[in-house]
Amino acid sequence: MTETAKKTLDKYAAEAKEAGVKCEYSIEYGAPKSIIAQEVPKELGTDLIMIGATGLNAVERLLIGSVTEYVTRAAICDVLVVRTDLENKPVTAKEGAQATNKK
Repeated sequence: MTETAKKTLDKYAAEAKEAGVKCEYSIEYGAPKSIIAQEVPKELGTDLIMIGATGLNAVERLLIGSVTEYVTRAAICDVLVVRTDLENKPVTAKEGAQATNKK
């Protein structure tokens, strides 16, 4: 699992660097909510967390919680939420608006 994650993140980091974006990543183990929102940003001096959201409905968030929801409320720096569908594909603005209107 870690090797797959590292290969994927290496690819994304290389693409970001080619586009002139400074990019760093880390693979951490533990409670993801507090690690993403507080521990890693404090350790690295992070100024922006970019995190995905699959669009759980209110009942799903209540039952299983949402890391993204927690991070947006508890992060010690700015957070950018990138919406995806359940297959982790980027959602277009039109699809996002339609999904929001259904709730």
